[in-house]
Amino acid sequence: MAVTAEPDPPDYRQDLVAHPESLAIMRRIVSAHVDLWGFRELVDSVTLCAHELLANVDRHTGSPHCTITLRRRPNGVRVTVTDTNTDPLERSGPDWGAESGRGLALINGVAEHFGTVIRRDSKDVWAEILTSRPAALA
Repeated sequence: MAVTAEPDPPDYRQDLVAHPESLAIMRRIVSAHVDLWGFRELVDSVTLCAHELLANVDRHTGSPHCTITLRRRPNGVRVTVTDTNTDPLERSGPDWGAESGRGLALINGVAEHFGTVIRRDSKDVWAEILTSRPAALA
């Protein structure tokens, strides 16, 4: 009898409307996937990045319609939010006295890498959150 390994869980992809009411549900979904993939120590950081990227869609793009993709990496998770706005991100220093405006600074603090890919009719904003474990043990 042959034993076959179960394949890794697939990437997670969800089209959604990024309103504040949907963010709590998305945080639970993101947490569950990251935990399922064996990166429990990254749950808080990945969830924070996903939340901030989705909140920016609602606040800054003119349309709350977007897609979130979670991609498992050998040593972490990549979160990508695709929206229909092609304007580049404004990476100015946060106003610590303001009620909002610190999302990118938070992402920069927890993600190993983050960036933007602008296409003709959309934009991907992504963040990679990595574990401190060597990739061979992940």
